[in-house]
Amino acid sequence: MFYELCDEISELDWAIALQQLIELLEDTLKGTNKKIQKLIKSQLQQWIAGLPNYIKAYLPISVCES
Repeated sequence: MFYELCDEISELDWAIALQQLIELLEDTLKGTNKKIQKLIKSQLQQWIAGLPNYIKAYLPISVCES
């Protein structure tokens, strides 16, 4: 049980870091023009689409929205 909890904690750390990175990117995009926003969001969505499902499960819902 201890080892299972340790595994969850290490997964949670990278999941939180990934969510914070995406949130930071979204906040940064707000200061750019619409064309750049569309381009970067498209690239981000393509990157996310290529991730394994177990990683996608940790991502914030807003990233997948158009």
